[in-house]
Amino acid sequence: MTGLIVASFGTVDDAERARTLDAIAEDIAAEFPLIRLKSALTSRFILRRLKEKKIRSIEEQIAELRAEHVDEIIILPTHLTPGEEFENKILPFATAGVKVLPPLFSTECRTEFDRRALDVVIDCFRRSSDEELVLIGHGSPHRHNSVYENLQRLDGRIHIGVLEPTDRPNYDDVLGRLRSIGAKKILLAPLLLTGGVHVVEDIADRWFNRLKADGFEVRALTEGLGTFAAFRRLYIDRLRINISD
Repeated sequence: MTGLIVASFGTVDDAERARTLDAIAEDIAAEFPLIRLKSALTSRFILRRLKEKKIRSIEEQIAELRAEHVDEIIILPTHLTPGEEFENKILPFATAGVKVLPPLFSTECRTEFDRRALDVVIDCFRRSSDEELVLIGHGSPHRHNSVYENLQRLDGRIHIGVLEPTDRPNYDDVLGRLRSIGAKKILLAPLLLTGGVHVVEDIADRWFNRLKADGFEVRALTEGLGTFAAFRRLYIDRLRINISD
């Protein structure tokens, strides 16, 4: 039997976790009924907050699968990019008997899967013909994550900014892109798996208000990508590709 650990950063919002992270696990379970499926979170802060709910870390789930005599283990990260969270908290588990799959988007964003995944994101956030799509990702506080800039090169009508103030593209980068093309209307949406505080405070409030103050007509969506069945399907496709290998 193959053991699968679906590893996510996490959210303390029970309702948001149910409609995104839990929904991903449920979709995978329906598609691969013979896999021994477990879920894990990588955020130590969130794990502490959810201790009473008995939500596990990757270490705990690997130990549990070993105790159940599962020798082949796959870790499927729901992280969107190969940033420091993936590299520091997931990739080190890639040892004998444990295969770590890559995040949805690769660093260079040049694969067919990257293009298809971005098309799915764009399709989730439907815009009118005169709207520019501004996507807000998390970013990295300690190391520049080039994925966001590389994704923009795949489609000239999307513009990506990040929440972390030390990473780029920042607000001024996005503003410069929008002004260079004479944009008037903006659809603002999260390049994030779950909603919650980042979406409500940082995107629907701070970014929304700054763009409005700079003269744009702005419409904001707050649904995390995990709420969309088509986006969750990407994780099934990534898993199927690697299981067939």
